[in-house]
Amino acid sequence: MLTITPEQAKAIKRKQADNDLTIEQVAREIGITYITYKKVIKGGLQIKPSVYTKVMEWFAKDY
Repeated sequence: MLTITPEQAKAIKRKQADNDLTIEQVAREIGITYITYKKVIKGGLQIKPSVYTKVMEWFAKDY
C-alpha cells in the first residue's frame, strides 16, 4: 500500500479546481471510482499501488 501525502492531495485538488472538474469527472478521467478519489484527496490514507499510479499519471499529465 502507498500513501498520498497531504501535499500531494492538495496539489491534486488544485489541478481539479484549475480544470473546473467535479469529483466524478476527475475519477472518470483517472479510471477510479469517485469514492476512491474522495479518499485520495483527503490525503494521508493508504491506497493500492495501482490506484496511486493512475492518480500520479493523471496528475503529471499536462503539467
